[in-house]
Amino acid sequence: ILAILIVFGVYELYKGVRQYMDHNKEKNECLQTHKGEYTFYEEYKLWFSIYLIVSVGSLIASVYSMMINKDYSYCIAFLVLSACTFGFALDCLVKRRAWFYEDGFFYEKKFYRYKSVAAVRPKKSFAKGYDVTFIKDPAMVMTKKMGEYLEDRIKENRKKKKHNK
Repeated sequence: ILAILIVFGVYELYKGVRQYMDHNKEKNECLQTHKGEYTFYEEYKLWFSIYLIVSVGSLIASVYSMMINKDYSYCIAFLVLSACTFGFALDCLVKRRAWFYEDGFFYEKKFYRYKSVAAVRPKKSFAKGYDVTFIKDPAMVMTKKMGEYLEDRIKENRKKKKHNK
């Protein structure tokens, strides 16, 4: 069981770090390519802080278990919890931030044009969020507030297009 826990913790940490590195690379390329003004939308701070506090607390508990109690199974369990929550904190930096431009937005690892969005609908499930479907790209899920903001930006963009014609 400890081996499975260790593999799971390493996997979650690797996944979070890899996802954040890919996101950062694509974000930097997008910011260089799209030189216009943008609105930075963020709602990650609360969850990022919670995950980071749990991660640091678990790391401290791990050291305490190893040094004081000499209990290595708890030490490993706390290390796994720390690795997982740190991965979740990095996930917040990827999935709870977006850059909205006049013609589209950058989210996760890609720039999407507003005209490529087929629909933005509230999810019909327990977890609140918005399903965003595209004409060609795979669908994605956004947080409730970000989905509402995206809806507003799409409507604003379409009004501008009609007004210019």
